[in-house]
Amino acid sequence: MDNSDPLLSELCSICHVNPPKYRCPRCATRTCSLPCSRRHKLWSQCSGVRDPAAYLKRSELATEVAFDRDFNFITGIERTLERAERDAENRGIDLNRGQVVDGEDSLDGGVGAASAGASAGQKRKRPAQGLVKGEAGFLRGAEAGAVKVLRAPRGMSRNTQNTSRWHPKHKCLSWTVEWISATGEKTIRNALETYQISDAYDRAFPVPKDERPNADVKKDNEASGTESLAGQTSPEAKTPAEMSAQEPDEAESVEGKEPDGSTETAQKSNSIPPIPPHRNLYFYLHRPRTSTKRPVIVPLSPSDTLNTILRDRTVLEFPTVYALPECAQSMLESKETCPFILEEEYLRTAPPEETKGEASESDEDTPEVSAGSNGDASGVNIENVDEKTVMEVLKQDLFEPVS
Repeated sequence: MDNSDPLLSELCSICHVNPPKYRCPRCATRTCSLPCSRRHKLWSQCSGVRDPAAYLKRSELATEVAFDRDFNFITGIERTLERAERDAENRGIDLNRGQVVDGEDSLDGGVGAASAGASAGQKRKRPAQGLVKGEAGFLRGAEAGAVKVLRAPRGMSRNTQNTSRWHPKHKCLSWTVEWISATGEKTIRNALETYQISDAYDRAFPVPKDERPNADVKKDNEASGTESLAGQTSPEAKTPAEMSAQEPDEAESVEGKEPDGSTETAQKSNSIPPIPPHRNLYFYLHRPRTSTKRPVIVPLSPSDTLNTILRDRTVLEFPTVYALPECAQSMLESKETCPFILEEEYLRTAPPEETKGEASESDEDTPEVSAGSNGDASGVNIENVDEKTVMEVLKQDLFEPVS
């Protein structure tokens, strides 16, 4: 036997041809290649995963290999827990049900304060009430901004799409905003509540590079269009003498004419101030939970911020903003064929339940009509009125003889 030939123990334990390069973490079997390693796992039914509970001698514990092995085992456990928690949060599974709520994390304050003393020496736990991580801070910020958030059922698409949260760095809310175009395409992006509507739209839909050099020209065109629109709506300047001379003629012409539908439509369109477009688009906030089949929208100014337009408003999980090429005036003029309805027009025909909040102040100032007063007939009690007497009075009014 030639002395240059290696021993079998020095070769790969699978193929016995090449010297080994790798060692199995599970059973320390030495192999020379990936096919040999796979063949070893198949033959020996070995998983190839290091056993963290394997016995080690005292001398083997004080080594860098043993230290790395323990460190990797601990970090692997933490990584698995974080991945499971993230997966449960994405699927809408409540992991905090039945836990004790700390005083700072609870929204109500009463239950948390009572349990704060009992859990003074324990680890701080997350709030119950089905809230996921960061949801309590978001609800507190929305309440401070006077925004009513309607919650969708846990696990529904609207609920899972809501990633609104309190931004600790900017000290404000980061809202999830749903943008809907004229074609019905929906895009969901996050925006800080201090952003203007135009800035939030530009961040969600950046201007193409080939259009960026013409941005100044577009701004000038928008400004000129706003000035021309203001010039059309504003009356021409007149001297006091001309106004006094024309007032009697105009009064006589108004008295001789009956108001028609076109005049009322023009008055309604003039009641809405003109809003300049942004990138040839007009923005509208969607009003949820209405009794009409058409979406009810509220005109927005591109310079308004999110916290301004959402104050005293109701949103379903997060706000929805329409970006449409039609202005509010054109929607009022073509309200019969328009797929949307403005909030001002909707509140005129809405049921009393939906307009109760807006009309509560005016109802308090209106005096009630008692049964014995001479006010409106709606306040008179007609239960004790004789029907025969009423018929006789009606016949006398119609010049018919009374039998």
